[in-house]
Amino acid sequence: MGDHAGEGVDVIFNRKIADIEGTGKTFWLMKSPKARPVQVQDICKPTPAYTIFVEPATKGGARPTIRDEAAREYSVDKKIWYRLPEGISSVTGKLDSGAAALVFDMMTTTVSGTIDLWRYGDFSVEEKPLKFILGCSTVCAIQKDMSSHPERMKSRYRGIVAVAKLAEPYCVWLR
Repeated sequence: MGDHAGEGVDVIFNRKIADIEGTGKTFWLMKSPKARPVQVQDICKPTPAYTIFVEPATKGGARPTIRDEAAREYSVDKKIWYRLPEGISSVTGKLDSGAAALVFDMMTTTVSGTIDLWRYGDFSVEEKPLKFILGCSTVCAIQKDMSSHPERMKSRYRGIVAVAKLAEPYCVWLR
C-alpha cells in the first residue's frame, strides 16, 4: 500500500472512509492477478470477508501508482455495466482490461498491531505461502501454517494499516 497518483496513503483512506459514511460503499481499484472479481465474489458469498491493508516489507517498498484515469462504470460479469454510484469519490488508476475494484462497506484505520504472514496460504494454490511482489500486492488468502514452507516470504510480520469489510457485489470490473 503506497501513494497513488500524487495522493498520500492517509488522504486516500480518509477519502474512502468518507465515501462509506456518505453513500454506504466505496470502490478500491486494484489490478492483481491473485484477486480477480469472480474469485473474490465466490469467496465472499458464503461468509463475510475482509481486506487487511499491510505495510510494505521495507520503507518505500510499495511502488507509487502514477496513472489516474477515472473509472465511470462497473460490472459484476463484464456483460451488464452500471454507472458508479453518485456521491463516491474518484476511483482512479490504470484502466485496462484487468482493472477491477474491491467493494467495501466498512473501513477503519484505527487499528494497531501486526499480522504474521506465515500463518496464511495462497487461496488459489493452498499448498503455497502468500507472496507479495510488485504489481501483485492484493491476494486472496486462507489461514494455514506456512512457517516451515521453503518458499515463504522473508518478512514474516507486517504492520496493519487498515481493515475493510467487503460488501456485495464484493469485486467488480471497471471501465
